[in-house]
Amino acid sequence: MSDRFHPISISQLWMLINNEYQREGKILGIDRSMFYKPENNDRFRTALFGHHLASPLGVAAGPHSQMAQNIIASWLMGSRYIELKTIQTLDELDVSKPCIDMQDEGYNCEWSQELKIKESFDEYLNAWIIIHLLHHKLGFKGEVDTIFNMSVGYNMEGILKDNVQWFLTKMRDAKTELEARIAEIEPLFPEIKNTNIPSCISDNITLSTMHGCPANEIEEIAHYLLEEHKLHTFVKLNPTLLGPDHLREILNKKLKFKTIVPDEAFAHDLKYPDAINIITALQKVADEQGLTFGLKLTNTLESLNEKNVFGAENDMMYMSGRALHPISINVAAKLQKEFGGKLKLSFSGGIDAFNVADTLACGFKTITVCSDLLKPGGYTRMKQYFTNLTEDFNKVNANNIPEFILNKSNGDNPVQAAYRQLQEYAEQTVYSSHYQRNYLRIPSIKTPKPLDVFDCISAPCEATCPAHQGIPSYMYFTAKGDFESAFKVITQTNAFPNATGMVCDHVCQTKCTRINYDETLAIRDIKRFVVEWHNEHIESNATTAVKSNGKKVAIAGAGPTGLSAAYFLRKNGFDVEVFEAKEKPGGMVSGAIPRFRISDDTVWKDAREIEKMGAKITYGHKVTKAEFIRFQKEYHATILAIGAQAVPELDIPGIDAQGVYESLEFLEKTRKGEFVNVGSYVAVIGGGNTAMDIARTAFRMTPDNGKVTIVYRRTIDEIPAVFQEIVDAMKEGVEFMELASPVEILTDDLGKVRGLKCIKMQLGKPDESGRRRPVPIDGSEFEMAADTVIPSIGQKVTVDFTDLKLLKTGQDGFETQIEHVYIGGDARLGASSLINGVADGRKIAEIITTKSGQKFTLGNDMPAEREKKPVRELMKKKALRVPGIHPAELSLDDRKNFNIVEQTFTEEEAKQEASRCLLCDEVCNICTTVCPNFANVYYKTAKETIELQKVIITNGKQQVVHDKTFEIKQDIQILNIDNFCNECGNCNTFCPTDGAPYKTKPKIFLTRDSFNVSTYGYYREKTAEGTKLIGKKEGEESSLLTKDDVYVYETKLGKVVLNRTDFSIIEVKLNKEVNEGALELHEAATMRVIMQGLSKYSFA
Repeated sequence: MSDRFHPISISQLWMLINNEYQREGKILGIDRSMFYKPENNDRFRTALFGHHLASPLGVAAGPHSQMAQNIIASWLMGSRYIELKTIQTLDELDVSKPCIDMQDEGYNCEWSQELKIKESFDEYLNAWIIIHLLHHKLGFKGEVDTIFNMSVGYNMEGILKDNVQWFLTKMRDAKTELEARIAEIEPLFPEIKNTNIPSCISDNITLSTMHGCPANEIEEIAHYLLEEHKLHTFVKLNPTLLGPDHLREILNKKLKFKTIVPDEAFAHDLKYPDAINIITALQKVADEQGLTFGLKLTNTLESLNEKNVFGAENDMMYMSGRALHPISINVAAKLQKEFGGKLKLSFSGGIDAFNVADTLACGFKTITVCSDLLKPGGYTRMKQYFTNLTEDFNKVNANNIPEFILNKSNGDNPVQAAYRQLQEYAEQTVYSSHYQRNYLRIPSIKTPKPLDVFDCISAPCEATCPAHQGIPSYMYFTAKGDFESAFKVITQTNAFPNATGMVCDHVCQTKCTRINYDETLAIRDIKRFVVEWHNEHIESNATTAVKSNGKKVAIAGAGPTGLSAAYFLRKNGFDVEVFEAKEKPGGMVSGAIPRFRISDDTVWKDAREIEKMGAKITYGHKVTKAEFIRFQKEYHATILAIGAQAVPELDIPGIDAQGVYESLEFLEKTRKGEFVNVGSYVAVIGGGNTAMDIARTAFRMTPDNGKVTIVYRRTIDEIPAVFQEIVDAMKEGVEFMELASPVEILTDDLGKVRGLKCIKMQLGKPDESGRRRPVPIDGSEFEMAADTVIPSIGQKVTVDFTDLKLLKTGQDGFETQIEHVYIGGDARLGASSLINGVADGRKIAEIITTKSGQKFTLGNDMPAEREKKPVRELMKKKALRVPGIHPAELSLDDRKNFNIVEQTFTEEEAKQEASRCLLCDEVCNICTTVCPNFANVYYKTAKETIELQKVIITNGKQQVVHDKTFEIKQDIQILNIDNFCNECGNCNTFCPTDGAPYKTKPKIFLTRDSFNVSTYGYYREKTAEGTKLIGKKEGEESSLLTKDDVYVYETKLGKVVLNRTDFSIIEVKLNKEVNEGALELHEAATMRVIMQGLSKYSFA
């Protein structure tokens, strides 16, 4: 692998673009229906530097403006102000990789071009030419009306170097190079002769200076560019102009980001008074020269590298994206206030489809974007920018940008209207939830699923769900209004649909692809709607019709695991008897989860359906030692689903005081409707889901002036509870005391709790869980008021009918040391979750069924087949951000009761929310959209199964034998184009597997030169015999030739002629010196698939 670009020629790029468009109606994977189509009277038209612009939007100097194909794609999506990637005299730098992290707010550690200056010029010229050709070919009206804005850095000495001077000269007049490119393209596109392509690529520039560049040098460089090169000049300024107090107030306090901006960032950056002087002086020079001067706001924000993404050699990283937006807007507001709103400003900083209109209304001449286009959807996200702009223009009846600014503010002076809106908008942004850090853990859809060479499509929500629910399927059916099919999907793999619809911890939602667009799907809420709709409209379809297989299974415990096992065992013909110690089913779900979260009859509904299937449930029956022995003798298998009903004691002084409750005792009492007098101040010790339930329950029992505090020894970032549970507790006013550990429960003279003594903690090195270990701070003890203390520090298993040691599981994770005795749920995992219990029950049922010699089945009541959507339509859907719908809740001032808080979706709400599903189990292609260079590409191939043969060579003699099965299960695959890949790491961030596509997917080289210097990858060439794919692994080559009606596969061992249809061996020709070995065909089969993906590419 190489982290260097290997640019291709303009003719090769044009063939790639033209072939794809002619064959598929796409360019660089973007469907033509997505292209921005300017009109002569388009209301977004504007002008700058004496040039017309078809739109004021564009891409910022960065990864989207470095390679020709990037610039072309951004232009196709509506970018007309292209800030070219910054060039500098030092053009052979080693950039640390990975260099981009866009998980939420963005960070990077790259800052100038990764090409030599001559190569950068070539890319810019190639893009300039092809944009003009496409404008002609696509039938767009009028002129191209596009500005290429040069960006140069980083000091005066560098700018005066010969290579930079050459670049500046050539960008002003590329006549010679343009004529040569036209001659190269003409045989491929004769119409180029009729296309007017100006030889001046750019007459304007943005100065980008290094952090720490002296003020006088910034002024000197800009003065030089204006006076000597006669270039319209913008100067890029840093967000640190706000000053440390104001910037940190916005970033860390109001927006709640934990990014650390060190003092040195402010110390070595341009100071505000110096900036004012520079701006005043340069505006005067520009006026004298008859040129335009302005500012680019802003650069990225220098911050300490505290992430584990970038190499340790990077002390600093540079922040961008939504966290930067309010900061950069406030820099603009501050400067415009200084100059009465008369500055010409170009803006970049956290722009997206939902703030572009408000930003444009602030009077910025141009607006450029970067971070947003590095997220899933990529360049195609820009279509929504124009859709939303159109809607906003329509709202105020505006026909052009000045009208939009005036009408939006009801003003009559565009400059003053824009200035007034900028000041108001700057204030709004710092309080907007759109820009606040609204997560505890950095959102990521990466899963433990391995990434393979082929067949990587998988819905991360489904893979993350312990029960592997068919989530995209029931979203699909719900969106269509086919709720019964959705219900059938749910109940295929879930025995507790009613309960999980209300209180599942929905870990699936933490891996919903929508996280990287807008917000997760409300998966649990949609399940609840579907199940309740079924209960209301459809008569129970539970049946005892499954023929008995004559085998009996005993189950101890009618909680989620026990009843789930019963459900799936009945589906497979087993006779099931369940013994429950309590008088009701559900275990912790019905016994401890508060009534404001789940109704009393919910679990009973699930249990009764399982009884209707033929399972016998006996309540109030605690299993004895004698019965357990009998089960082992008389039953085919025994399942222990006994939960974890005991709690460990917190070993601190005062634990026996009046007012201290065990966690489960407290929840069980309140679940039964008993009132517990908790007083005014309650301290809950712990940070799990149970602690959240306790805190919210206690809140309902405290007076209006009371307080419930969760005491947790780590920070809220490490807290184990599910995010939504934490948010729900916070909304109700529960307070969190972080980095505090209890050391004593304080009591009064009567032995009643009066307070809690804690010690402050700090986080040390990570422990075995991966979380940083809390370490006490000596001498930091403090006291807090408390009338009630409730420790919630875990649960444990107790059993009195056998030795606990015998219940340790073996290789399959479920069968204990006692043969045919299985354990699952909380009894196996410790305090766990409802859905984990449901999943365990099914897995145990499957193990028992399989060991019995039967094929395990999920039942016969199958949902309808899904109708697959065209890839073209799914890719369009993956370009759009659609805010989610949230179910109605009790108002926050009506929570001092045990009424159900969260209400059920209406039918329309459920359909609308389900329609947001991106159907990731059909098409993923995330890596193709987040790569700014189009290094990752998808292609269609046929699903197939091939029985491979191999040649065994012994003492020079050969034998053809069966080897293994080669299977392609999916019809969409991914390739990585090495020429376009700089290993930035962005596809790794967003890939929903544990892998990185740029490392794992087949690596293709478009030029022979780049292939020759590689040690791994593939290159296609045309020969007299046919098309040949050459492969290389660890420097060793093999090839697959497509010749007439056969394949010819060649390795160092020899040649094999293969049947084109079934890949069977027709002929073997071994090299003479080969006496021993095995010639296998797995690589040949791999190359055969890759060949299908290369049909649209030209090679040089």
